[in-house]
Amino acid sequence: MKAFILDDEINQFHWTMLKSVLLALSILPISQGILLLWQSTEGGSQIMVGFFAVSMMSSLLVLSFWSALNAAAAELQQAQGSALEHTAVNIYRYLPMLSLAAMLSYLASQF
Repeated sequence: MKAFILDDEINQFHWTMLKSVLLALSILPISQGILLLWQSTEGGSQIMVGFFAVSMMSSLLVLSFWSALNAAAAELQQAQGSALEHTAVNIYRYLPMLSLAAMLSYLASQF
């Protein structure tokens, strides 16, 4: 039985993908927490919470987009491997951008 061993470059690429996807998926619980906090405050405090929410969400969205874009543009040198493996890696590299787009479309439909 053949063991599937990832070389160091593919392993680092995989961890980059996981970090990028988890960063994009962290948008939902943070936005729900901020929405709950905003609804529980009243009056002038809502302005402060709203400003905090806009600044935090915009920085999180920019970081998520940068991470997904960085993962999609990563250069890999795959000397060995079949055409199927090359195709799978090329499709896999767009997973963070797809998860970010799905999360943003979900949030846009909720608010």
